[in-house]
Amino acid sequence: MRLSRIRLAGFKSFVETTPVPFPGGITAIVGPNGCGKSNIIDAVRWVMGESSAKHLRGGSMADVIFSGSSARKPVGQASIELVFDNSDATLGGQYAGFAEIAVRRQVNRDGQSAYYLNGTRCRRRDITDVFLGTGLGPRSYSIIEQGTISRLIEAKPEELRGYLEEAAGISLYKERRRETERRMRDTRDNLERLEDVRDEVGRQLEKLSQQAQTAERYRTLKAEARERQAELLLLRVRELDAERQALRSTLNERDNALEAKVAEQRRVERDIEALRAQHAEGSDALNAIQGRYYQIGSDIARVEQRITHRRELRETSGRELSRNREELSQAQSALQADQDKAAVLTERIDTLTPELSAADTRLSESSEAVVAAQSGYDQALSERDRSARERADAEHTAELERARIEELEDRQIEQKRRHEKLSAELASLVDGDSERSEALATERQRLERDVAEAHHQLEDLAAQIQSAREERTRAQAAVDQARQALLDAQARQTSLQTLQEAALGSESEVSRWLETLGIEPGQRLGEQLSVEPGWEGAVEAVLGDALQAIASSATDTAAAQAHTLGHGRIMLYRERSASARPSAQAPAPTLLQDKVKGPALINDLLAFVHVADDEAAAQSLLAELPAGHSVVTPEGRWWGHEWLRLRAMEDDAQAGVLARARELDALAAQITADQSGLERAQEQLAKADAQAQALDAQRSKALDARSELERELAGVMARIDAEASQRQAQAERQQALEAERDDLAEAMEQGVASVRAARDRLQTALDQAARADTQHGEHVETCEQHKAALVSAREAEQTARDQRQDIALRLESAQTAQQSLDQAITRLQAQIEQLEARNTELLAALDEVSDSDERLEQERQDGLEQRVRVEAELSEARERLEHTDQQLRELAEQRSAAETAVSELRAAAESSRHRDYEIEARIATQREQLQGLEVDAQALDDGLDEAASQTEWEREIEKLDQRIRRLGPINLAAIDEHKHLAERKTYLDEQQADLAEALETLQTAIQQIDRETRTRFRETFDKVNTGLQRLFPRLFGGGQAYLEMTDDDLLETGVTIMARPPGKRISNIHLLSGGEKALAAVSLVFAIFDLNPAPFCMLDEVDAPLDEANVGRFCDLLKEMSQRVQFIVITHNKATMEAASHLTGVTMAEPGVSRLVAVDVAAAVEMAGAEA
Repeated sequence: MRLSRIRLAGFKSFVETTPVPFPGGITAIVGPNGCGKSNIIDAVRWVMGESSAKHLRGGSMADVIFSGSSARKPVGQASIELVFDNSDATLGGQYAGFAEIAVRRQVNRDGQSAYYLNGTRCRRRDITDVFLGTGLGPRSYSIIEQGTISRLIEAKPEELRGYLEEAAGISLYKERRRETERRMRDTRDNLERLEDVRDEVGRQLEKLSQQAQTAERYRTLKAEARERQAELLLLRVRELDAERQALRSTLNERDNALEAKVAEQRRVERDIEALRAQHAEGSDALNAIQGRYYQIGSDIARVEQRITHRRELRETSGRELSRNREELSQAQSALQADQDKAAVLTERIDTLTPELSAADTRLSESSEAVVAAQSGYDQALSERDRSARERADAEHTAELERARIEELEDRQIEQKRRHEKLSAELASLVDGDSERSEALATERQRLERDVAEAHHQLEDLAAQIQSAREERTRAQAAVDQARQALLDAQARQTSLQTLQEAALGSESEVSRWLETLGIEPGQRLGEQLSVEPGWEGAVEAVLGDALQAIASSATDTAAAQAHTLGHGRIMLYRERSASARPSAQAPAPTLLQDKVKGPALINDLLAFVHVADDEAAAQSLLAELPAGHSVVTPEGRWWGHEWLRLRAMEDDAQAGVLARARELDALAAQITADQSGLERAQEQLAKADAQAQALDAQRSKALDARSELERELAGVMARIDAEASQRQAQAERQQALEAERDDLAEAMEQGVASVRAARDRLQTALDQAARADTQHGEHVETCEQHKAALVSAREAEQTARDQRQDIALRLESAQTAQQSLDQAITRLQAQIEQLEARNTELLAALDEVSDSDERLEQERQDGLEQRVRVEAELSEARERLEHTDQQLRELAEQRSAAETAVSELRAAAESSRHRDYEIEARIATQREQLQGLEVDAQALDDGLDEAASQTEWEREIEKLDQRIRRLGPINLAAIDEHKHLAERKTYLDEQQADLAEALETLQTAIQQIDRETRTRFRETFDKVNTGLQRLFPRLFGGGQAYLEMTDDDLLETGVTIMARPPGKRISNIHLLSGGEKALAAVSLVFAIFDLNPAPFCMLDEVDAPLDEANVGRFCDLLKEMSQRVQFIVITHNKATMEAASHLTGVTMAEPGVSRLVAVDVAAAVEMAGAEA
């Protein structure tokens, strides 16, 4: 397995998408300082899960995103992808089948990171798990960057042990051990909670045991009470049935009396109809005479109205003529006066017109003088304003410079004070380290996320539990509804079956007679018929008692023994299928038997019976049928040529037999469907119960998990507060303070120069303001002179304008008055002409009215004589009509009496019939209640004494109710709950045993992990120690080094390095020089690689502190190990570059942006040789 390539985009200085290939062997990354070489190593560590911005040389995770340059804008996202060649299946398990493994991480400006494994979104932990045991990781020994060597050498023994554990692959075991310990804690917690639950269930079982016994006693008493209640219902049915028989006898008597009264009522109504016809004829004659009388009156009124109108017209015209003559005289006088006024106004207008022309000339001359004065004044104002602006600008500039000088001086004082404060604070600061705080902060963030996830999970579970409970409620309601629907249908079926059996049954004497003859009765005819919907009433009306006919082949035997039948009636028929009708019968669509399917008997019983949809169609069809044929309608009205049969369906025991049979078939299907629905609802309820219990268990487990996370989070927070190191914070503060102090010093120097420049500008502005003030005074004096001249010119202009305005107003007033007089004269002349014409018209109208008065008076006298004659005829017609009205009132009283009698009889019959309906309904209700009690009613009825009393049974039921009430509150669910809890107790006992076994298994697993960890650490320690002892002399050219454990416990011991360079005594590595420490660290790293080679090794300027001889030995070792390990080396050393097989150059031709230039050294040498 090796690193094939890296793809960088937006990461630090690599703003553009930049692929970095690594062909293999040794790849040297070269370039000047600051060009971005180390960013490649930061990219690898970042993708592998580095969460500390400090270790990526940044302040926050967003600092890894390209932040812009002088020519480029910042980008919003950084993305790095590592592509590994896994053709040798180094990564096993689920990744063994992938030839390439691509790991990608991207981050946005919000600091949110996303990880991808082969293009699939994953967690940071998934990335970490992939590289467990491979030697790769964000801080593993495979990445040796600047400062790593010193950290490795100066690492504490416990920290140095971590490198060996990674090499030994123990990190995977330690992770498993931590997971196993966590599971053990969870198991112990579960055991504790399980014990609590078992104790609670035990206590509940003790309580439910007594409740279950009481519930059983309650059920026994309730069953006995139901039986007594059923017997009471049977007694009530007997009583109601006897009352119904007596009521129906009374109803027949009342129906006969009602028919007699109805016949008398109809006779009276016929007499009334005859008199009404006679009354209508008299009324028509009276109306005709009244019409003539009213017409004559109308004519007389019209003539009288014309006479009155003529009289009023004559008087009105005379008054108007007098009024017009007076108005004519007044108009003539006013006309003469207006003509005199008009002559005077003409003379005044001729005088004012020349005066107005002279005033216009004077006004024009004054206006020209004002324009000239205004022009001079405007020019003077312009010069004055210009000089005022120059003075104001100079004063404003001076004011700004004064303010700037004050601001600069205040800033200098504040900078000096700040500089002194920074110096004092810098003196008190010390170095520190915050690595542990950052690790704790990372752990806190992880726990906070886990707590938040657990909280969200609990919220989801709460919602699911609520939904499950609602679903169970709905399922329970569905079960109750389905059970009630089934009970209702069964009760209705039983009621209808009882009524059907009663309708189709036979007298007990007939049944005994058949048994005596040894005849086995078959089905009733009504049970074998299938009737077209809507025609049941017709078939029942025609067949009647024949519906009770019994199918039997022993008709001859019954006929021979007919004399032995004492009472009752019986009809037997041979059971065979109906045959086709003879062709001689009427057309098939009109026969009732075509509406029925059943035994052959129906052909005989329904022969010659036709069907019609209504009464009119029946009458029409009957007229066309021969004698012996009949017609029936769907309502059961049956017509013959000389007869009609009607029957009240509610009074016939056979009523509704066929419809009831159809309803019974439908009820049977409905009951089957309801039973299926009830079973489905019960299954759904069971599922809802199971789901609710499962969700409760999940919620309990989630609560425990969240509590554990919250405890861990509280512990981490306490450690953060207690162990937060101040050294690194102080160091960072010191750097910031020093930078700020230097900036302040530079700013203070710049401030002194700025104050000096501002004072020079202030003096210049003050000089300009003084010159501008002198010029402004001169311009103000000139402006005042021009202003006085302008005022004088305007006053002269105003005087001329006022004079001209006065003359114009007087002229306009005279002209307006003259126009008004002209209009008045014209109006008066027209008015005089109109009055003279109107007077002529009035004189002519008065002459015409006098001629027509005598003719209208004669017409009025003729009309009055004709009205007297018609009034006599009208009186005679009214007397005849009143006599007919008297006869109608007498007959109406007779009809009213008959109607009252009929109503009383009908009400009585209806009351009896309603009572019969009530009794029938009460009987049906009692039978339905009986059905609901779920008892064998027939057996109870047979065993019930005829002398049994309802009162006695009610007392017995009351006693049972008292015994039930004495039991107190009953928990009917206690029996099922007791059974359920007992099963749950057994289940919990099994769970306790399983958890105890699991705890023992986990303890065994930890022991096995510890044994394996000790063994592998011991083996790794020995092998790395051997490798260090071998490699150290090679890199140093002699000397000796070895590893030493600080404790005997292999699970906890730390590791130190003891070294002796050539010519020196053996000592701790911390006492060596910088170069010696670097070589010792490289020796340890290479020893680890010999033991467990990581897929690649990245070295960032590791050769920087080495001299030429040590670099040579270092490169030789690199070449040797590159046969097994891929090396990526960042270097400035030429010797290291010569050892590389591939060179990758990083440039920064564009400021702030890194680019790559790659060279294959072997190919370059070959090309150079070819050119030579």
